[in-house]
Amino acid sequence: MSNVNFTTVENGYSPSEVDRYITMLQQEYANAVAWGEEMEAKLEALKKQTEELGVYFTIDEDNQNEVIDKVFTQLTVTVNKVKEEADKKAKDIVEKANEKSRNIVRQAMENSVELRTQNSLIMKNLKSINDMINVILDKAAQ
Repeated sequence: MSNVNFTTVENGYSPSEVDRYITMLQQEYANAVAWGEEMEAKLEALKKQTEELGVYFTIDEDNQNEVIDKVFTQLTVTVNKVKEEADKKAKDIVEKANEKSRNIVRQAMENSVELRTQNSLIMKNLKSINDMINVILDKAAQ
């Protein structure tokens, strides 16, 4: 700001130049405030995430290795929990799929038995019809 020069006019600096400069400063200030609020929001979100992980600490030169160990330990615990949950869900999905496939196979076998029974009846009926036609043809031939 020290390198800003306004044109001098009869009673001081040019009002239009001063107004433009003030407007620019107001915009820069608004941008700085918005950026600061954004950074505070990100910091709060980060704090919340670390609290959800159960990690509460302040990092400084004396405890940075301890903090890294705590974070690593907590992440390992979290990863293991997620893996266990995923394994359980996968096992449940496989069990449900196996049960469904067993039901499909059972139903197919039942349908197969029913179709064989129906086929047998149809074949018997066809044989009976064939026998009747042969009897009729024999009588007609006499």
